[in-house]
Amino acid sequence: MKPLELIEQGRFLGEEFLLWLWMRGLTEGGASGHDGDLSSCFVDDAVMLVSERGEVKEISLRKGNPAESREAFEALSRGMRPSRAKLRILAGDMEWVFTLQAAGLDLSGLKLPPTASKDPVGRITDRLFLLEEGAGHLERRFKRFLHQRAGDPAAMQEALKSWVRSGLTGVLMDVGDEVPWES
Repeated sequence: MKPLELIEQGRFLGEEFLLWLWMRGLTEGGASGHDGDLSSCFVDDAVMLVSERGEVKEISLRKGNPAESREAFEALSRGMRPSRAKLRILAGDMEWVFTLQAAGLDLSGLKLPPTASKDPVGRITDRLFLLEEGAGHLERRFKRFLHQRAGDPAAMQEALKSWVRSGLTGVLMDVGDEVPWES
């Protein structure tokens, strides 16, 4: 099989991962689920949804809060899947912002937290550390996703479907009126 065919066949996993991150961002405060990791991950201000069926093949939602928009949940309920999303990871006073492509789990447009070092070598060292730290936050989430998916795929599928249905009704979070990233 050709490499591009293999990537295309595995694309569903990246799409499910993006959807899972999106759901956890809205329902569980974006927590990674790992002990000692207090970081949060949220879908930021851009999501692209795709479908092979229907007249509309691609919807790009940007600006504002597309992750909680009725348009996004209507598209998801019609079988559209996230193909890329802008994500924000928060850990203490540090913040990473990047776009994650579902097909190959590629990161682009990565913005790292600022460094305190003034000299060039120290700045490079700090940025490499921050790059590794941000990738670690995403990797822990991916491992958690794979563990849950491999453990009980039917339960994960039902949780995602239930979340989409709750998004259509406007009831997304069980944490009251407070939005976790605004506290």
